[in-house]
Amino acid sequence: MLSDRQYMDSNRHAGRVGFNMSVVKALMWANAIVFVLTGFGQHQATGALALGAAPIRRFEIWRLVSYMFAHGDWGHLIFNMWGVFIFGRLLEQRLGSRRFLQLYLTSGLIGGGIWLLANWGTSHFVIGASGALFGLLMAAAMAFPGLVVTLLFPPIPVRLKTLVFVYGVIEVALALGRPGSGIAHLAHLGGFLGGFVYMRQLVSSGGFSRRRGFFASIRQRWSGLQAARQRRGFQVVPDEPEPDDLAAEVDRILDKIGQSGLESLTPEERETLERRRKKLQRGR
Repeated sequence: MLSDRQYMDSNRHAGRVGFNMSVVKALMWANAIVFVLTGFGQHQATGALALGAAPIRRFEIWRLVSYMFAHGDWGHLIFNMWGVFIFGRLLEQRLGSRRFLQLYLTSGLIGGGIWLLANWGTSHFVIGASGALFGLLMAAAMAFPGLVVTLLFPPIPVRLKTLVFVYGVIEVALALGRPGSGIAHLAHLGGFLGGFVYMRQLVSSGGFSRRRGFFASIRQRWSGLQAARQRRGFQVVPDEPEPDDLAAEVDRILDKIGQSGLESLTPEERETLERRRKKLQRGR
């Protein structure tokens, strides 16, 4: 299990705020409190937190973060917080609190940054957690590609990765066709990009298991192909590693045994150790 890995378990509760509150709940409370303090989305109050070219030129850099916590009305707030609650809980449980917060802020920053670049010559402003939310949506699709969610309107089930693709196409079309609609479609697309970049970086750095999530469907199809061939009387025999590769693989397996115990080995890893043992016996 991914949660059994030491690098995941040590990070699971890192970054939790006081009273053992999850980051998801803390973000929801922060957005709700800011909404109340700004007079329930009063334009003048939210303008002090909004992201725009003019304040950035005055070096009000904090607006790249503050804009994520300001919302214009009840519908804006409720929709975003509903999404944070649904997808945030899954991701915080999978990634841990610290990495989840990094993902959230990275998505919001990249979403806001892309929107800002596209609107640098305008007097427009943007507020809301939508960029961060779209980053969570992308990350959830990568972590749970087979997850099926039920839409609100219409109430039909759809795979999460399909939903992300459809949303992406719609956002691109709206960004190109209705640039002045008042909805920050580029911030949404930037959030998608932020979530994708963060998860890919996490996978490449070894902080997220490739055995689960984004690459699971490929592995499942390969396993299904092996099982089908074996049922027909064939056996899929993987190529035996070269000596140097085998030694490196054995070292990795021994490290795994030292960290997680012998019971953590897969059948393939046990077979590799057995091949190595036989090679050593033949060499005596």
